[in-house]
Amino acid sequence: MTTTRATASRVARASLASPRRARAADARVGASSSSNASSSSVVERAVKSSEVRRSNVTIASCEYEVVRVERELGRGPRVFVVPGNPGVARFYETFASSLSERLDARAVDVVGYLGHTERDRPGRREWFTLDEQKAHVRDYVDATLRASSDDRRECVVVGHSIGAHLALFTAKELGFDRIDGVVGLMPFLHVNRRSALQRALGVVTRLNFLAHAIGGALDGLKKAVPFVRAALLRRTVTKNMDAVAAEITGAWLRWQSLINMVFMGRTEFVALVRPIDECELIASANAPGRFAALYAHDDHWAPLHQRDALEALGVDVSTVEDDVRHDFVVVDASARLVAHRAVDIMYRLAHDRARHSGITCSS
Repeated sequence: MTTTRATASRVARASLASPRRARAADARVGASSSSNASSSSVVERAVKSSEVRRSNVTIASCEYEVVRVERELGRGPRVFVVPGNPGVARFYETFASSLSERLDARAVDVVGYLGHTERDRPGRREWFTLDEQKAHVRDYVDATLRASSDDRRECVVVGHSIGAHLALFTAKELGFDRIDGVVGLMPFLHVNRRSALQRALGVVTRLNFLAHAIGGALDGLKKAVPFVRAALLRRTVTKNMDAVAAEITGAWLRWQSLINMVFMGRTEFVALVRPIDECELIASANAPGRFAALYAHDDHWAPLHQRDALEALGVDVSTVEDDVRHDFVVVDASARLVAHRAVDIMYRLAHDRARHSGITCSS
């Protein structure tokens, strides 16, 4: 007979933690993989630890940052996290660590955007469009999966804000035979015409002189009177951030980074004009177990009316608690809460894949 709801839930958790070729076997009731485990392997798993690694990678004369959380004996899925603009990977360290812990993931990679690092690039005048960042993330995921010795492990791509658009693009390009599911967190999938703030931001991103002036002023203050710059940031940009996120922001926020962020944002406003029900990326992922989205209240980047439009298409959507903001990663408590919700979503997607794959089991 077909699996019951409880059994399907166990299958979902097993499918996230098991190799692809073992999925059907793991789904059979009464087949316990732990029964063959030696006592020594149990001890090894009990003392396993996670390790966070940060690296700056240079390709085509441009640098990007990767934060990787690894668990040496992790049995869970391979997870890639795609940040929102400005694509600073270090903001997502707490989030990635929480994902790794709850999923027992072998590795969680946060893929930073091209050019969005803390290092100076003197004389650089080349900045990156949305399409270039999409290709960058796709190529990184592709190369990492090809280099992996365990190509049978489940793979999930999690995208935050515009990162959800990049995650869907990556899955469409690489295929859902390689990417098992996509999770969008407060996804920026379509320009919100109902938001006056977003309309204003669309205009501001086209004012090059303004971005250059603000960035230049920040750089000047950093060199001349750094304590004034620090005080200004504490009262404005970083006032609602935890200490680590505020420190990262202070190091990252300067002329070249601001220009890169604004230029990418300009191309986002140009590209994301097609309504959600006409979006090819969403259509490509609109099948059981492929795509789900998490929304927050009072979020102009991922408004609830767009959540409702996704739900009308049959996409799995849910809403997080009221006190979680769009920039949840800058507050550790919110980052951990959203990570827990993301894991629950991954289990639901795995459940849907198992339920629609025709898995059967005995009563």
